[in-house]
Amino acid sequence: MIPPLPKTTRQRRGTWTTIALLTLAGLGLRILAARGGLWLDEAWSAVVAQDVGTPAGVFVRINHDNNHHLNSLWLQWVGSTAPPLLQRALSIVTSAATIPIAAAIALRRGPASAILAAIAFALSPFLVTLGSEARGYAPMLLAWVAAIGVADRWLAEPAAPPAAIAIALAAVFGCLSQATMVFGLTALGIWVLVEQWRLVGFRRAMQATLRLFLPAATAVLLLIAIAWTAAATSQAGFQFGAREPHDAAKWLLALEQLWAWSVGFWVIAPVVVLSAGIVRDRFIGLVLLSAIGLPLAVALLALPNSGAARYYIIAVPPLLLLASISLPALWTKRQVWRLPILVAGAVFCWKAIERDVALVENLRGDPSRAVRTLAAVAPDGAAVSVALSRSTAILKAAARSQRYSLTIADSPCARFRFIERDGNNPFPDPLVRCGRRYGEIARGDPTGLSGSHWRLYARAR
Repeated sequence: MIPPLPKTTRQRRGTWTTIALLTLAGLGLRILAARGGLWLDEAWSAVVAQDVGTPAGVFVRINHDNNHHLNSLWLQWVGSTAPPLLQRALSIVTSAATIPIAAAIALRRGPASAILAAIAFALSPFLVTLGSEARGYAPMLLAWVAAIGVADRWLAEPAAPPAAIAIALAAVFGCLSQATMVFGLTALGIWVLVEQWRLVGFRRAMQATLRLFLPAATAVLLLIAIAWTAAATSQAGFQFGAREPHDAAKWLLALEQLWAWSVGFWVIAPVVVLSAGIVRDRFIGLVLLSAIGLPLAVALLALPNSGAARYYIIAVPPLLLLASISLPALWTKRQVWRLPILVAGAVFCWKAIERDVALVENLRGDPSRAVRTLAAVAPDGAAVSVALSRSTAILKAAARSQRYSLTIADSPCARFRFIERDGNNPFPDPLVRCGRRYGEIARGDPTGLSGSHWRLYARAR
């Protein structure tokens, strides 16, 4: 007869089984959300990655903020004719892998925290969105959460040798995925310094922090030097897809989107910070640095593109971890908090499921429908004129993945016309070109954080 497992072993096995199931659910959700054609930023990444031809070209020839290096290498490797699911596979897999890593960090505080972290990282609409599109944010977040885990473990056992190489590997992987990792590493270094300062004094804290982060800082500076040199030797220099001046109203809207799409409703974020202040978990410091310090620094410096919620994405994992850790502790500590915790949990699940379902159904406006419609009405190929030159990437990416013969027409009087708009900007109704009336034959409108609003028109015969 096999002896029964000890209770702690059974509990740990049950916890990890639950985490594994939640990871699979998060993976499935991202796969469902990754169907449909590449939207504007993804499409440009795919087209440019193919145009430079070689892996070296990704590093020295694409001097553009839309070049997320590891994602560009992946898109180049799988090829332009790969289906969108395969083109997005790097993001899907790395985003799903972040779920058990976050759960492992929270497990140091208890099994309830680990399960809550797995639920939060599996369902958070912001993470599902980024984890199902062909860009570098999901791999960067994987590296960011791994770096947080390494630093948190060392803060729990400061006598252990600092895991400087692990931090450096995470830093390199994260920065090659998306440059926002630099913000995360800065916040992480300050967090570690402050936590150590409280325990051993400033001088010893500075020495320990330098030992932990010096290899990472060296590697990141080397990557910056390579990118700087490539941009400086290019005729066009470094380019931005869009460079909007700082606008306070757009900045506030970006923060509202960040919290609403991360935790369900923006007012939950202050509740989490308040509860963490009562529980006194050290993660509150990292949340304050990434969720308050970074946006304030951007606003005070009036940096461009401050109205993009993705600018502040490094704040999402610390906030979700803090919520997963502090809420179970508060549940057992004070009964008066149980009703607010239940309400916050219910709101998060309700809004997360609602937004995730909308993303799965809408697929960012699914620009591939435009090419499928063209294939149905002109199976031998079509020439399409575009209202915005940037839209050529959307059509090229969709046509290549569907192996459809499509050309971008120089003449504005072509039989088909594709029009793309930002936000709520209106489309022409009716559309008249060269004295001929055009009728709408397909459309797409995203409902989430990313996507392309578009219309496809055909000339009346």
